[in-house]
Amino acid sequence: MFKKKENEFGEASVNYYEKSPAEDSGEKKLNAILRGSKLTGDINISYDLELSGEVEGNINSDKNSNIVIKGVCKGNIRTKEGNVDVEGALNSGDIISGGDVKITGKFEGGKVEAKGKIYLNGEFNGMLEGNEIEVGPKAHGKGELVYKEFISIAKGAKVEAQVRQVQAEVKVAKKPADMRVVNLEQPAKEVSKATN
Repeated sequence: MFKKKENEFGEASVNYYEKSPAEDSGEKKLNAILRGSKLTGDINISYDLELSGEVEGNINSDKNSNIVIKGVCKGNIRTKEGNVDVEGALNSGDIISGGDVKITGKFEGGKVEAKGKIYLNGEFNGMLEGNEIEVGPKAHGKGELVYKEFISIAKGAKVEAQVRQVQAEVKVAKKPADMRVVNLEQPAKEVSKATN
């Protein structure tokens, strides 16, 4: 069902689609901001979001929410565990994703940070940092590509970028409380004298 949200002046400011309980048969819920709608302010979501309109503000999710930008967003996008897909445009903002990031539209911002894979087949200007980076044949732009495991750049891509690999983080194991430190620098003769 389509709903209009009114602002403080009683004007319709945002059109969005909300599933009714009958429509929600175990599927993941979806928020949608429709084409022609313009929203100014931050958005906090707990379900997937499809933005076809315009947003001037940040989009945040502390859940496993996927965010699809088909319109225009001027702000930062952050999702703890979800994926981000930019088919439209992200202007002057960062993307931080616990999953994958796909850019087939325009990323004119600062930094993309993905724990998973970054797929780029659109326009970009900024820094992209992910576990894997795949640059498609229609990609063009400039910036910095930082990867941990794998990078590929397809024939036809027009990229002016600094490319570098970073090492995966090393986890330090904690020492169990009952573990004893043994000094191995003592000569073997002194050790055997101590046992007699």
